[in-house]
Amino acid sequence: MKQVNKNYSKILFVLLLSGLFGIKLINPSFVKADSYSSDEQKTISIDKKLRSVHDSKYVDNISSSTKTFSQGELIEFYVKVTNTGDVNLKNIKVTDNLPPFLKLIFYPGKYNSVDNKIEWDIYELNPGHSQKFLIRAKIDQASLVNTLTKETNVAKLWVDGIEARDDATYYILSKGKTEVVPDGKGEIIIPVTGSGDLIFQTIGVISMGLTGLAMRKKIRGY
Repeated sequence: MKQVNKNYSKILFVLLLSGLFGIKLINPSFVKADSYSSDEQKTISIDKKLRSVHDSKYVDNISSSTKTFSQGELIEFYVKVTNTGDVNLKNIKVTDNLPPFLKLIFYPGKYNSVDNKIEWDIYELNPGHSQKFLIRAKIDQASLVNTLTKETNVAKLWVDGIEARDDATYYILSKGKTEVVPDGKGEIIIPVTGSGDLIFQTIGVISMGLTGLAMRKKIRGY
């Protein structure tokens, strides 16, 4: 009877060990939980670009010497989020902070009118994968802009304590307003009437001057 009990105890001990090893082999996550090995890294990047809708290529910034946006013109922003690490990332929060003088046409997520920004989530992004988003807007209320003005659009993201950001800049100027000369030596006044009216006005001034000169000669006799 003692021998039987002893054998029975050995069998129970073997079964217990087998059960523990079986759980580890079948479901390693039961033992590992959600921890990551030391060589796994969480990294993420965000890239912000822009373009005029008449251009085919997105760029980081648009200088005033390349183009100046004015009332009613369309501008498009491009946001690319990339998982640059080797860990799957979830619930990524993305915001796009808009500069003034923009009226949105289409955009991802929802618009926060209080902070003047767009907010959206990326549910999941695997290592090495990217997601791209487009935002289109129209230059609005540019009549309030009196001088050449630099506008900065900032995109940000947050996930698992990681933050990243990038920005893109461009310039706006209301037609008919004063533009600062790039070398800083003076100012160029852009006529509200446009170049065509300016030519006719110039011709008119010259004609009046010639007429006055002819009348003076007639009166004086020389």
